[in-house]
Amino acid sequence: MLELTVKMININLPVNHKILRECMPLYEYSWFMQKIRTYLEKEKSRDEAVTLAIRDCIQEGIFADFVKKHGSEVENMLFTQFNMEDALAVRYEEGVEDGIERGKTEAILDLLEELGPVPEKIREKICCITDLEVLGKLLKFAAKADSLEEFEKKLDSH
Repeated sequence: MLELTVKMININLPVNHKILRECMPLYEYSWFMQKIRTYLEKEKSRDEAVTLAIRDCIQEGIFADFVKKHGSEVENMLFTQFNMEDALAVRYEEGVEDGIERGKTEAILDLLEELGPVPEKIREKICCITDLEVLGKLLKFAAKADSLEEFEKKLDSH
């Protein structure tokens, strides 16, 4: 067994942690990343922000030798990193939508179970609906329905 305690340090430039004053490569990295963030805040595209930050590094002598030698590799790595962040953000949003969809579907079925055993064909139709607006309307109708037959007519009209 191994127990490990890790101390995380925020090296973002605005935080100005003392390690940035003691370690020039970390400071330069932090400066570079802050430049990218600044350009993004100015509504530059991600690709343009990275390219402009690399240009600024060369002009300011930050990572200058490294960037001159490996600039295209840095760009490719950062484009991949930011693309991964975008992909994860999209994946998160899709997950949220999927959770809402599942929740509404389960809520509809739970409400219908109060009216009696839900026939498999109604269950399948409900489970195939992915439009959140339609599911929301069906959920409201399921809450007001007096019978499964009444609900099924409404379901068939969608």
